[in-house]
Amino acid sequence: MNLKQEAKSEKEKLKYMSWKDRIWYVWEYYKFHMLLVLIAFVILWVIGTSLYRQSFTTRLSMAIINDRSGGASSTAPLMEGLRNALNCQKKDIIEINEGLYLDTNEETMSQYSYASMAKIAALVSGGMLDIMITDEATIRHYENMDAYMDLRELLPEDLYKKLENQLLYVSDENGSTVPAAVSLETSSLHSDTGIVMNPPYLAVISSTHHTEDVRSAIEYLFRSAGE
Repeated sequence: MNLKQEAKSEKEKLKYMSWKDRIWYVWEYYKFHMLLVLIAFVILWVIGTSLYRQSFTTRLSMAIINDRSGGASSTAPLMEGLRNALNCQKKDIIEINEGLYLDTNEETMSQYSYASMAKIAALVSGGMLDIMITDEATIRHYENMDAYMDLRELLPEDLYKKLENQLLYVSDENGSTVPAAVSLETSSLHSDTGIVMNPPYLAVISSTHHTEDVRSAIEYLFRSAGE
């Protein structure tokens, strides 16, 4: 029996069935074929999405950890401002990872804290995190892992001098102290977003590949400092 005859035969069978029987019949005899079609569709969707994503360029990725605003904050204005400051084009991406909460006290650490810690680790190990904005306790939590860039090597001299009294020093793997984070109390972070921390600090991940954009982002946040 060729395909045309087979299709005609199946049509005749279905013609005299109730809708309930038709559904049962199609599922019972064609579920394997339907599953193959579904798998093929998913594979094509994954491939297509991957190829489409490759046409985009990630300019900057940051993580906001331990925002205490109770859901009242919004990073949309910050995103818009950074896109303008970095002169982003249509296919340039700035990623802001929000909703991360990390309790550095191991005795009270929750499953949510462990999940946030796992996400941060995955972002860092995958080279997908440039900036961390968080409280001092979280900065200290990672200080022995050589996690941060020395801000003396990143910031322009004039900006470094302007922010010198707002720097947070941590110990590196050699036991030396380095300026690894800067307080954002005098920055536009709170006015731009409503993010609440006491106080917020910005640290740059040592493995970042986007130093120019990171520098521009810091300059944007402190654009009104000292005015």
